[in-house]
Amino acid sequence: MKVQQNITVFAGDTQSRIQAENENAQKRESEKCGTEKGSSRIIYAGNLTENLTLRDRIQKKKEEAQERALKIISDAWDGDKQIEESIGESSEHIEEYQSEYQQARGKAKEIAEERERLRESSHIEADSEEQRDLELLEKARVAEKHPWAGTELTDAERERLAVIGEKGLTQYQAQQLELSDMEWRYRESAHRAEAGIQGENASIRGIREERRKHHPITDAKRNAEKVLEAARDQIIGMVVEESREHLDEEQEKREEVSEAIQEKREEQEEILEKREEREAEFEELIEELPVEEALDLENVQDEIRQEIENMMSRMGLTAEELKGAKVDTSV
Repeated sequence: MKVQQNITVFAGDTQSRIQAENENAQKRESEKCGTEKGSSRIIYAGNLTENLTLRDRIQKKKEEAQERALKIISDAWDGDKQIEESIGESSEHIEEYQSEYQQARGKAKEIAEERERLRESSHIEADSEEQRDLELLEKARVAEKHPWAGTELTDAERERLAVIGEKGLTQYQAQQLELSDMEWRYRESAHRAEAGIQGENASIRGIREERRKHHPITDAKRNAEKVLEAARDQIIGMVVEESREHLDEEQEKREEVSEAIQEKREEQEEILEKREEREAEFEELIEELPVEEALDLENVQDEIRQEIENMMSRMGLTAEELKGAKVDTSV
């Protein structure tokens, strides 16, 4: 049976907390071992990066910088893509508006042609009073129902409309006004489509103008290069710091070696001084003693010297070193 294992990662630098919680986790695991199908293991990642080698830290820094630079470029491309999509949508809307405009204009033209045929079939002259009154009635309706057309009536025209209203409409005028309402509805549709085309074109021009001002792709590339340059500077700093720490360690080792050599030299000088003092004492005693006693003392002195040489041999020193041979301190 496969045992599933859940790993929980906590970040922190408090060693006492890490130790305590690790001990608790280990205790709980030992209690649950053999009784559960799964177990939990706690990993603390507070200082994981501190245990990485310099090469690993450099690689990690490079990957982070490349990821940030790539995201900057990617975001800029996504933004530019959205702009292109907006322009594309506006272009599609323009095509739709153009289709609506053409259809509405076509219908309005058909109705206008039908109205002209009606006038001719009704034998109404273009400059007749009935036709002029019809055109004034039509103008009044346009001013009321289609303000976007900007039609306005004069005071004289309003007075004439009052007279026409008292007189009433002819059959021809009623038919023409009905067709006129239909024609103007199509004209209004064409007007809305034309306004939509103008609005979408203005939106496209605005987007392109803003793009020319800001240059998002160029700025993103520049910012990505800055991120990579900053990462290179940080990597150089890491290498310099690592080299400085290594040199400091080497210097400490040299100082320790120099101290050890100095201590050994002092120890040698001390032994030499004691030896010289003892020899001087023996020489004085020999001079003061009779010949037989002096011979005995010389034998004793030879024994002492032999003992000193044995001690030097055990210490790994030679007679030349005791006499002050120069110790190489450049090690």
